[in-house]
Amino acid sequence: MKKNIQLQPKPSQELSNWKWIVPVSFILTWSSGAIFVKLGLEYANPFTFVFLRFLLSTILLWGICLTIRTTYPKTVKEWGYIVVTGLLLQAGYQIFYFTALDQHMSPGILAIILGAQPIITAFFGETKTRYYQWFGLFLGLSGLILVVADNITKPNFTLYSLISAILCLVCITIGTFMQKKIQISQPINMAIQYSGGLLIILMLLPFFGGWHVQWNSTFLLSLFWMAFVISVGASMILYFMIQKGNLTNVTSLLYGVPPVTALMDYIIFKNQLSLVACLGMAFIIIGLFLINKQGKVV
Repeated sequence: MKKNIQLQPKPSQELSNWKWIVPVSFILTWSSGAIFVKLGLEYANPFTFVFLRFLLSTILLWGICLTIRTTYPKTVKEWGYIVVTGLLLQAGYQIFYFTALDQHMSPGILAIILGAQPIITAFFGETKTRYYQWFGLFLGLSGLILVVADNITKPNFTLYSLISAILCLVCITIGTFMQKKIQISQPINMAIQYSGGLLIILMLLPFFGGWHVQWNSTFLLSLFWMAFVISVGASMILYFMIQKGNLTNVTSLLYGVPPVTALMDYIIFKNQLSLVACLGMAFIIIGLFLINKQGKVV
């Protein structure tokens, strides 16, 4: 009598079955950032908020590095490369993002400009992009435009805000390409990057509103969430995906952030979702499916 033999899945196969958790976790946590920033900015000006966020994140990351006794970069060139990457991905991105908003650019228009990142990444990336992925990228960008359509005001922003938005896009795009080449452990990589960003923000703080904060439980909740969950947790997931995955696939996940944020905004603040926004969400879902038929995020 023959016994039925059940083949056990290989560890690598079991791991691949759970890989979807990484990008989903990133989209959910990253999307929550706008909600907590909205809460926090009611009690602090942007640069004070960013400075405190960087400060707490940097302290936590260096604490992790000292605890796990991670390996440090061995040469001045490595240190310099990591610092410059951090100045682009962290300080530059944050500074120009808030500057564009401060100069009256609507969040919707800023989101559309930054939505060009996956397309630029696909164009300049080393991996060949398939025709259906290109269609998915433009479908995702179209969906993004529909989702943020309600937040697009008349083009009354200044030239200064437009330049800031473009520099924000440049910083995050070049920083992402540079981050791809960094192979050291993420805690020390992020600790060095955040330290450089913290220094830059500290130097600019007196020129952008100075120190202004009202301490209360709501602000502390917002600050701790942004410092620990977003700046450390979600950013570490993003850096992991950049290191392991295809850049076009990874950056395309950012298309999923505005619709999830809109859903959270609807649930928490009861702001209504339009039919146009819902149609945009459908476009983004289809676009992400097409983009991720080829390549990987982890």
